[in-house]
Amino acid sequence: MSAVSTNVIPIRWNDATNEIVWLDNSQIPWEERYISSREPERLIKAIQKLEIRGAPVLGEAGAYGAAMIVNNSLNSNEDILRNVVQKGDVLAASRPTAVNLSWGVRIIQSAVKKAIDDGKNPSEVKAVALDSAKKIQEDNIRATYQLGENGKELIHDGDVIITVCNAGTLACDGLGTATAPLRAAWADGVQFRVLATYTAPLYQGARLTAWELHKDNIPVQVITDNMAGHLMREEKATSVWAGADRILSSSSDESGTIYNKIGTFGLALMAHELGVKMYVAAPTSTIDPSSKVRDVKIEQRKASEVEALFGGTIVVPKGVGVLNPAFDRTPPEYVSAIITEIGTARAPYGESIPALLKNPRSMVKT
Repeated sequence: MSAVSTNVIPIRWNDATNEIVWLDNSQIPWEERYISSREPERLIKAIQKLEIRGAPVLGEAGAYGAAMIVNNSLNSNEDILRNVVQKGDVLAASRPTAVNLSWGVRIIQSAVKKAIDDGKNPSEVKAVALDSAKKIQEDNIRATYQLGENGKELIHDGDVIITVCNAGTLACDGLGTATAPLRAAWADGVQFRVLATYTAPLYQGARLTAWELHKDNIPVQVITDNMAGHLMREEKATSVWAGADRILSSSSDESGTIYNKIGTFGLALMAHELGVKMYVAAPTSTIDPSSKVRDVKIEQRKASEVEALFGGTIVVPKGVGVLNPAFDRTPPEYVSAIITEIGTARAPYGESIPALLKNPRSMVKT
């Protein structure tokens, strides 16, 4: 592996206090503020307020949150099981579009049920839940390094790369997803530059991706979302890199459909028109082998995020309506490749993605 590393820790479990500790994404780049809690309700609030965000880190938050529910329960297997099912389901539903959140919760729920069925006592069941959550984080981090190695060959000297939102360490742990190949290529001496789109209305590209790449000394310039088409053409962009919050793989015609931060579909359309590669990077835990397009709910966030600039200045006239979908859907025909920790999938995705999921190293068992 390339000698790449990151010192950002987006979420972790504090063994001394039995709390979850997370880096508040809503305050970057102004302040690196860590928050800790042992209350599931506070964790849900953090997820909904985007203090914790990004599909893989949401998977870790779901797992740690479910483990926290288990550890907060009485020393009774009956109480543990009831809480991890009921309260875990509430946690899993706190953001609907990203599949990793519910995936992380379900893994802990399954581990708890198995431990109880195996005759373990309450203390042992609690240990199983926490160990399972820690393993999810370890697997996630390992996957980002493997993903970086798998994707770095797609980046070459002189490339101009456009990114959307933040699919870096803050969102994905480790080296990130869309940033992992960039970091791995940069560590190998490949010279390129990045144009990070603002990603309105909460500016995750400007605030978070630019912050991460700048810390890594990777050349990055911030552009507004409506500059992307012009600069993709005029700067001779070579590729667009995006993460994913959900990748469908339930039917041959919908496999490879990408749900990601709003604006991804527009970039994919422009890239397709201009002959620019559109790469999506995500761990196999983001692949959804069950849902179809009709099943996926696009999260609608509050109007105030659009009505005011990030600093609070109101820019929308009073009484004017607002639409604020958090994600969009990119059809598979606009995706050049999907890079995972196991390997790279290409069209036809109805064949290549199921093949990835059959790999014993896949994080999703079909």
